[in-house]
Amino acid sequence: MSFTKNRRLHVGLCVFSLTALAFVFVRCDQVQNIPAAFETITGEDGSLWEQVCEPGFGSDANMAVVALQEYRGRLYALVRNDFKGAEVWRTSGEGWQQVRFPRLHTNGIYGNHMINTHMGDMIVFRDRLYVGFSSGIQGNFLKSSGCEIWRYDGSRWEPVISDKKDREAWGRITAIAGCDDNDDATTAFFSDRTKNWAPDQWAGGVLQITSGRGRFRRFDIISNTEDTLTVQQNEIASEQGTEFTICESTTYKNPFPPHAYELELVRVGNAYEIGTGYDENGFGDYFNKVTTTMTIFEDKLYVTTALNYDYGGQVWYTEDGDNWKVTQPPRSMGLFHEEEGYIDNKKPVTRGIPSLSVCDVSGEDILYAGTLGSTGNLGSCARIAKLTESGWELIVDGGVDDNDNGTNENGFGDGLECDMNNGNFLSWSLACFDDKLFVGIQSLAGARVLYTPNGSSEDGSWFYSVGGDSLLPPGFDGAINGRAELLDTDIYQNLAVNIYVYEDYLYAGLISLYMPEIGATEEYLSGSHIWKTPDGINWEPVTTDGFGDAHVLTFEAFATFNGTLYVAGSRASNTVGGGLGGAKIYRLVSE
Repeated sequence: MSFTKNRRLHVGLCVFSLTALAFVFVRCDQVQNIPAAFETITGEDGSLWEQVCEPGFGSDANMAVVALQEYRGRLYALVRNDFKGAEVWRTSGEGWQQVRFPRLHTNGIYGNHMINTHMGDMIVFRDRLYVGFSSGIQGNFLKSSGCEIWRYDGSRWEPVISDKKDREAWGRITAIAGCDDNDDATTAFFSDRTKNWAPDQWAGGVLQITSGRGRFRRFDIISNTEDTLTVQQNEIASEQGTEFTICESTTYKNPFPPHAYELELVRVGNAYEIGTGYDENGFGDYFNKVTTTMTIFEDKLYVTTALNYDYGGQVWYTEDGDNWKVTQPPRSMGLFHEEEGYIDNKKPVTRGIPSLSVCDVSGEDILYAGTLGSTGNLGSCARIAKLTESGWELIVDGGVDDNDNGTNENGFGDGLECDMNNGNFLSWSLACFDDKLFVGIQSLAGARVLYTPNGSSEDGSWFYSVGGDSLLPPGFDGAINGRAELLDTDIYQNLAVNIYVYEDYLYAGLISLYMPEIGATEEYLSGSHIWKTPDGINWEPVTTDGFGDAHVLTFEAFATFNGTLYVAGSRASNTVGGGLGGAKIYRLVSE
């Protein structure tokens, strides 16, 4: 037997002689970076799966893997950590290694613990790995420094959308005035006697605290004199009432999902930076807490934002990775409820854009987007839009036609009474499969799946695959938790679905709820589900017990690597706090 080897980093080929006439060619880097199996599990459909990492890569704080992506022969994992900040891991040899951030930081990109990445995505664009990091969790209260996008070439990180991309001004606060709760004005004054600014030079910018206990706090800059900034705190969404700018440590309590946190002290002597423009955190709006999905369409990279309770979700795009534009309409798909307390009395209908997918159901490739709703006079619940030359055009919304019937209405026909407790609330995921566009729904009334064969805005264009009049009940199994007295409703155990196409099947990874405050206690945990369908109609379970782990709450971050399917079994629910241990990663061995 002969053996010949010609190795080049990332692009080399290894040549193994199996017989005198037969050779197998495989990439060297992939041979060296395939994780070994910890255990093998047989699925309910007879498929074999392997667990390929230890839980949380050795830490219970790494409760979720929110994205998986192949890049240069390695599989990368974007990891949620609510305590120290997000991490990134990648395959190395038969195991995994942590990817260090700039200056050898291990967490939160640059040590920012608020960059926890409870949602996020990764994608390869122009031969770089783009990573969308998120900050904070769901709610009217911020607890966030805004989403960020960084790119990686295998050895070096570079900020793309981040405060760290540049800084326009910096210094130390020499005096503070008017920074008390319930004082004469909602604004406060931060002075730096060493400066000589032009009047209102920084109006519209953001001041970021960069030292002290209040590090990572930020304030809107309303105006400035030669050495003093007039700033406004923006920690709560508009519907929560008047907000004063407070420098003392203050406790904030988010009503739903219920959580509390401390906003730390800002004082004289703290260092600060000033940033302006869309290249700052959150594309210049730090209420853009999360990046939810990334998609390439017509050689452009599209990125969505979500959980923006104040101004609404956005979709940004770039052709080169450096220069970005926002799609039109620029906020909330152009939809706003009429409600006092918001800017111009306009409350965003669409708090975020959780999902994107390219599909050709209409006869040509079109980019579709799914939305997250809010309550108000236009009705809450899910919408679907398609991108046209002039911007986003809604195809599922109460305004697409003159009647109020049909699955083209908001909530896919659930109407103005639809909310997160009873209807098709949120278009969590999108996928193109079997000549149909599928949408996975998040709802406290149970996860659902719908599809359209044509992408039309006409009545009767959407049909149920799970829930509704389909063969399966909401939540895939109809299981219900204890009653949520806080919400005065029953809540299903399986709330949302991540859909993903692999070979001849559409896979669905479910999100199960664990939140004792609303009745979803540990006694109801039985492990999350994976289901699959060959035709979008007939589903069969792959696992209904978290591959034997009742604490697996979410199957997410599907990816194809080295010719097979990988999926994360996370021990946390996506948009709420808290977890039950370290996440796992599973690999499909055979059908």
